[in-house]
Amino acid sequence: MKIILLPGVDGTGILFEPFVNTFKADVPVEVMPLTEDSDQSILNQVSIIEQAVGDEEIILIVESYSGLLAYELAKRNKIRIKQIFFFGCFLQPPSFIGKIGRFLPVRLLNVIPDKLLSRILFNRWSSPELIALFHKAVASVDFPNLKKRLKTIATHQKPTQLIDVPCVYVQGTMDNLVSAYNLKAFEELCSSLQVEVVEATHMLLQTQPETMSQLIHKYLQL
Repeated sequence: MKIILLPGVDGTGILFEPFVNTFKADVPVEVMPLTEDSDQSILNQVSIIEQAVGDEEIILIVESYSGLLAYELAKRNKIRIKQIFFFGCFLQPPSFIGKIGRFLPVRLLNVIPDKLLSRILFNRWSSPELIALFHKAVASVDFPNLKKRLKTIATHQKPTQLIDVPCVYVQGTMDNLVSAYNLKAFEELCSSLQVEVVEATHMLLQTQPETMSQLIHKYLQL
């Protein structure tokens, strides 16, 4: 048994640092950055994850963009997934920002004023440490691949196949990037779904690592 964390659209896994430093489990916890392969299609990415996982049973903790990967992994049913925790995820273009994101110059991430960054991503939980962590992640981003993932977000069609893996969907009430309507797709497509609505921004695992750790442990049956 292993717990695997799949990151948001940056793909680096660096932003998991506050959560990983807080979360304690009796099984190994692995952050799995998204592949830097030039083929950023969802099918290629999930194939690489499947090869890496092999026959081991896993619990997936995924945020934002990687919800698309976790759903596909569950749908394909080629690996043993015990449970999926979706944090601020979506199965269709998540918001107006998500739809236009493919047209934005991704290198603007390097020049976003910290004050605006704090407001959008962290709100009242903002801190110099979180701002520095964001800049650290951006410095490690593969921008051509990020652009491809943003295109996937903007054009992804809502799937139709049910998945039966036990799932927990965690929604932040102050999420500026993923609109609340995204929960509906999970309610329709996950036959075994629990929903947690918490006062938080999109960056649930970064701003409230202890609270999210407790939430996850509430559902884990290890």
